[in-house]
Amino acid sequence: MKRLVVVMAMWTLSAWSTALAADPADPVKALMAVADGVEGNSPASDYYDEVLLKSIYSKSFVQVYRMAALGDELLDLQGVMTGQDEVVVSQDPCEMKDLKIVTGPGRDGFIPVKVYFDISSCWGHKPNLREPSLWFHVVTEDDRYVIDNFWNSDYQNGRLETSVKARYADLVKTDIDMMLKGVDGLE
Repeated sequence: MKRLVVVMAMWTLSAWSTALAADPADPVKALMAVADGVEGNSPASDYYDEVLLKSIYSKSFVQVYRMAALGDELLDLQGVMTGQDEVVVSQDPCEMKDLKIVTGPGRDGFIPVKVYFDISSCWGHKPNLREPSLWFHVVTEDDRYVIDNFWNSDYQNGRLETSVKARYADLVKTDIDMMLKGVDGLE
């Protein structure tokens, strides 16, 4: 059933990608529609399929992600690093509840978008819905709003080093080092 939800979300996104995002929260809403349909322990590739890469993410984010995914492929890591769920960040999430998306005032060339949700109450955990689960920086690119970066923890007022995009960039650096030294550290 959840697979059907993901397929329907992807169809909706395909139609959405041809239209311009009219609201800064639109790309985040599109991503969260996919997240709501992802089952626990599913590969995170649904977040980065071609439709989404071409419609809701900035060119910069896409380039960094593609380089990290290519490193995974070249080193035959089978998506070990780029396959992690950076959106829901749970191996066995409950059905998503209490989704709230809040757009803040623009600053420093981006618009902050905070996302709140509950994926743990079915396990008896009380989520803190006063704190965002995700923070997004949305920018305008080619006359539409796109996600340029996001944080699933440790936002620290938008500190780049703690972002998902920076983690993917770090993977690229690590993969290149592994390629230079050999996977086992030997040349």
